[in-house]
Amino acid sequence: MADDAVELFRMLVEAGAQPGEDFSYDMQSRSAQISDLAFEKLKAAYPHVDWQSICERVEVDPALPVEYLNTYLGIDFVGRMLTRIEQRLEELEGEQATWYLQQVLGGVEQRTNVPLYVLLQRQLPLTKQARLERLLRQASAPCYVWMSDLIEAAGGGPEDVELSGDEAVLTQKGLALLTAVWVGEYDLLEEEVLEADLPEDSLPEEDLPAGE
Repeated sequence: MADDAVELFRMLVEAGAQPGEDFSYDMQSRSAQISDLAFEKLKAAYPHVDWQSICERVEVDPALPVEYLNTYLGIDFVGRMLTRIEQRLEELEGEQATWYLQQVLGGVEQRTNVPLYVLLQRQLPLTKQARLERLLRQASAPCYVWMSDLIEAAGGGPEDVELSGDEAVLTQKGLALLTAVWVGEYDLLEEEVLEADLPEDSLPEEDLPAGE
């Protein structure tokens, strides 16, 4: 192990990180892998260090946030979402595919630290990787199916999101699932069931009309 890696690991231990859990070292590639939490501990413990330079030699293991997120949701969200993205890339027109990718890849990583873009690239053949790069560099046009895809991949159903033009109405479950895996600029509305819209026999007993 290189001297700089030994020094980095000493600093990680002193910052409170756990070897084998929060960080490790790949002898073959000579790269360090640390969790986001361990890196935050490191920065807090050594604020005077030039971490921009250090980061060039540190690789955050994407498996850590993936495992955490999937465990939290109780479902293989990442695997399901990667499959859904590949399907949408085949179905959507160019500018709509760009919008879809911008929302999904950016919103999920910002919310969960799961690098969907990196994971997607790893499983795409070279021709599709090239198309992915082109799509991310071109103009986009609104497409809102990304929202239902995220909710369903996270364990929801089609009934948890209703799309109408550029508006979406979500059930309480749909809203909870979406905000667990995505963040971005979009006005989210939770479906509200007004008491006046409920059938009479669903009202509390004291609100029912008195019998003759």
